[in-house]
Parts: sequence; C-alpha cells; structure tokens
Amino acid sequence: MSSDRGGSAYVLLEDGTRFDGDAVGAPISATGEVVFNTAMTGYQEAVTDPSYHGQIITFTYPLIGNYGVSHEAVESPDVHARAVIMREANNSVPGRPGGWLDWLSSQGTPAVSGVDTRALVRHIRDEGAMRGGVFAGEVAEREARDLIAAEPPMEGRDLARAVTP
Repeated sequence: MSSDRGGSAYVLLEDGTRFDGDAVGAPISATGEVVFNTAMTGYQEAVTDPSYHGQIITFTYPLIGNYGVSHEAVESPDVHARAVIMREANNSVPGRPGGWLDWLSSQGTPAVSGVDTRALVRHIRDEGAMRGGVFAGEVAEREARDLIAAEPPMEGRDLARAVTP
C-alpha cells in the first residue's frame, strides 16, 4: 500500500543511527525531537496536536492512513509535528474525500514510510530522547548531521508561546 511518491529517504538520529525508507510527504527535510505514538487511530489528530510541536512523530501502528483524512479530525488548524515516520502508509480510501499522504503534502509536512518503526522505537526507548531528522535520499549524511546538530534541544524551549494564537 505504501507508495514510493518521492524517491528514497532516510531518518537519521543524532547518535548516527540511520533508518532507510521512502519519501511520501512534502519534499523537504525536517529536524526535531524524534518521538513515538502507539495509538491505533488518531494519526491526523496527533500531527495537529500542539503537544507535538517541533517533534517528529513515529507511528508504531503498522499501517497509517487506512481511514483517510477529514477536516473534522484535527486538534488545531495547523500541523504541529515537523515530520511523520511510518512503517506503511495508505493514501487511497474509497468513499473518503482526501488521502493521508496528499494531505500531509498539502500541509508541507515531510513523511517517510517503509521504516522499521519497531526498531526505531526500541532504539529511542533504550537510548533516550534524541534529536533527529527526515531527509531525502540525496541529502548527504554529513549535511543531515549538521542540520540535526543545529536543532535546539527541547529542554527550556517556550513551546506554549509557539503554539498559542
């Protein structure tokens, strides 16, 4: 179900751990704290939840996008997650007006599918919270490491000000 919409992509963590996949969202790089979400549903709500501001969400459920998107299924008008990481993504749902990947692209949100999300989550769980990024395959790892290093840590950031209208 996951379609290779934008070529190869990868997730790089600040400790140098890399996970390869396919670019399926907006064709841009993103950095932030890599976190995970274990819910089976609510993917659109999660990315629009202000509590995920500045973070890259890794969804642990193996198939994301299976019920499409809806304008009613948002926590706020804006996408707050910097990027999305998935094992498998579905963009086409019969009888639904919009596809998940099309919606992410329209919101300017990069996404990577085809990632071993179980291994990624185990790594974060074992090693602790860390910054990372999602990058198109042609972005050199050295450049990606520099972008991740330039990302400020979450500690001490005034995120409430950033998400309050």
